[in-house]
Amino acid sequence: MDSVQPSVVDFARHVQRVIQEVLVKKDLAALIVTVPSNIFYLIGSDAPSTAILFLDGSVKTLSSRLEYTRTLDESRLGEHFVYTKSEDTSEYENVIKGDFYEAISKLVKEMPRSKLGAAGFSPEALRKLEEKLGSSLVDVTGDFKLARRVKEPSELAAMRRAVSVAERALGKALDSLERGVTEADLAGEVFSVILRNGAELAFPPIVAFGDHAAHPHAKPGLRELREGDLVKIDLGARVEGYCSDLTRTVVYGRADERKKSAFEAVLKAQEEALALLKVGVEAREVHLRAYEVLKKEGFSKYFNHGLGHGVGIDIHEDPLLNAESQVKLVEGDVVTVEPGVYLHRWGGIRIEDMALVAGERAELLTSFSKDFEL
Repeated sequence: MDSVQPSVVDFARHVQRVIQEVLVKKDLAALIVTVPSNIFYLIGSDAPSTAILFLDGSVKTLSSRLEYTRTLDESRLGEHFVYTKSEDTSEYENVIKGDFYEAISKLVKEMPRSKLGAAGFSPEALRKLEEKLGSSLVDVTGDFKLARRVKEPSELAAMRRAVSVAERALGKALDSLERGVTEADLAGEVFSVILRNGAELAFPPIVAFGDHAAHPHAKPGLRELREGDLVKIDLGARVEGYCSDLTRTVVYGRADERKKSAFEAVLKAQEEALALLKVGVEAREVHLRAYEVLKKEGFSKYFNHGLGHGVGIDIHEDPLLNAESQVKLVEGDVVTVEPGVYLHRWGGIRIEDMALVAGERAELLTSFSKDFEL
């Protein structure tokens, strides 16, 4: 198969976005960032490390000896440092002697302590960092997440390619359906197609036949396909660091009336929820629209998860589309809409697509057929 040609994500644009949306708005001189996906957003490497973004646009990363060379090789921008207490440091270019906290302190020593921010640290890690620096840090984790929610054109290009790979993998899996094939066989097909197309798995694929499909996150096993089985496949690819997420449910052979009515209810719930996606709408409104459709059709008690979630560098990002979320959708959000019903010892049906919030409408990024009977 032809490999996917990688897009070049504009990381310099991400740096400027964080400067304007976080540092400038919060009056910060520098921002200390952790969590692999946050680091990737800034420099293009998700190797475990810490990045410090300065108001002038410069970025300095700090890695252990274990992760330094990977960070150095994968990063698209920034100056890279390694911290160590070892005496033999001849193999490294930029060395800071000491532990992690001593190294951070040295990198921000010229910065006013009252204007330092942090993003991605757990409460305990943040407390320890503040103790070592001798000052409080402004926790801007939420602001950083909001900046990441708005997908730039280059990010969307990578995600569209990730969708294309996922749809190829799904097509191959469905083409492989025959009596006696196992869930594990199909999962293997998905894995093979994604890798052969130059991508990575965004997450382990979910493949479930028959009553096993009643488990929302079923693990593929050795169950063999039988006539009349429901087949639920949830998969995603990662291209240039960005994920796709797609689910289809089909029936192998002829569907009985109960399966047809459940599928039609889920499909209608998804269609009405997608129609509601636009800038300014609360996430819970979208979830509740799908719930009300399923309630009217008699299936709401079998809908046991949130309607969807954001997608990007992480397979699950903000915003969350659930009954409690009062977060308002913004221009550039990419979300999944995935209603499902799950009946123990009967099976489950889920339909999932990805959509870009674009003004007064949503643009579907996924386009795979929703035919039910194969």
